[in-house]
Amino acid sequence: MNVSNGGLVAQLHDCLYVCDLSGYSGALAVSQDGAIAWETSAIMWFAASDGSGLYCSNQRDYDCMTYLSGRDRTETRILERACANLVMHGGNVLFLDEEDGFIYEHDPMRGKSSLFIKETATSFIVVSDMLYYASESGLKSFDLNNGRTEKLANCFPVSLNFAGGQLIFADASQDYALCRYDVGQSRLVASDGIRTQSVITTEEYIFACDLDDGNSIVRLGLAAGAPIRFCGECADKLHVIGEDLFFLNRNDRNAWYRVSVSGGRPTPVLAMPDGPGADE
Repeated sequence: MNVSNGGLVAQLHDCLYVCDLSGYSGALAVSQDGAIAWETSAIMWFAASDGSGLYCSNQRDYDCMTYLSGRDRTETRILERACANLVMHGGNVLFLDEEDGFIYEHDPMRGKSSLFIKETATSFIVVSDMLYYASESGLKSFDLNNGRTEKLANCFPVSLNFAGGQLIFADASQDYALCRYDVGQSRLVASDGIRTQSVITTEEYIFACDLDDGNSIVRLGLAAGAPIRFCGECADKLHVIGEDLFFLNRNDRNAWYRVSVSGGRPTPVLAMPDGPGADE
């Protein structure tokens, strides 16, 4: 669900790709020892992997869809239109058109795009055969099998995630309260008094940046339990890959840090000579 926080970190082959939001130099392909293996000119947002490369919205090219090939390290403009929220679906790329706000589907093999959902949306995620999206009129679902649309709740989701049968997000219409929508019970509830604008989930936990505590990271059990302060750094743009939580560290010039989802000391993603990340 990393697309909900910008899709700024992605794993491809033996490299971790991170968007450089410290120097805005491009995207950095980081090897396992923390060294930079490749630096793209494309400023990568909303990275979506097809297994061989990454589709992304290139901030350096007016948000046009760009393909970063992990094999031959080339950058190719795929679509000459501003796009966001890229998600792979059956070999095609679903995306938001930044001009009309509608959801489109792009077929890379044919080089053609087609309208998918004709309704203004601000974000969406795909879970199995359902697409969930935030619209001007509330949280909605779209059945990918029969095209049926259903309004689920009056809210304005930000940082939309899905785990354990629940849609988990911040509700901008409730002062960014952390909320859960139980899909099975069709029930929306605010969660534990947390306000946030960045949320990510795993199969066990919810992580959120707490707006009322300097954007420190809190962790909640997906099933139950009170929130605990997980990391005291001023964090943003939470992403999860494997067993690691990634975040922008506002206390360190927007450098990317990582920490195990089970806990521990956060360390920089990039190796720094004579620094805490030198041995990563």
